[in-house]
Amino acid sequence: MTQSQSGSLPPVLEARGLTKHYAHVVAMDDCDFDLRPGEILAVIGDNGAGKSTLIKSLTGAVIPDAGTLRLNGEAVQCRSPLDARDAGIETVYQELGVAPALDISQNLYLGRERRRAGILGTVFR
Repeated sequence: MTQSQSGSLPPVLEARGLTKHYAHVVAMDDCDFDLRPGEILAVIGDNGAGKSTLIKSLTGAVIPDAGTLRLNGEAVQCRSPLDARDAGIETVYQELGVAPALDISQNLYLGRERRRAGILGTVFR
């Protein structure tokens, strides 16, 4: 898909006015973006620019003070990472919280392995 083709399609993910304050610190101020089908969106900036706050706001780890988020044209409110995951939004964080003995795909799905049905799956996974 070319840039001109993706630019004519409605956004898959759209944010308007996302804002987050921590006391007197403005962590994210009136953030807007559109992510259209086939696009790759990079978030870059200086330390303290709000990149992590933006990503955490999209994934439900942080709840913005203001703004709206639309997924496939529908308004969504991700109040937790599980809400975001149910909506199809997930993040792989750049942190050391990985299991070095596992490969990449196993680390991505860590904690979401298939379980047996019933109490046995809950207790013994």
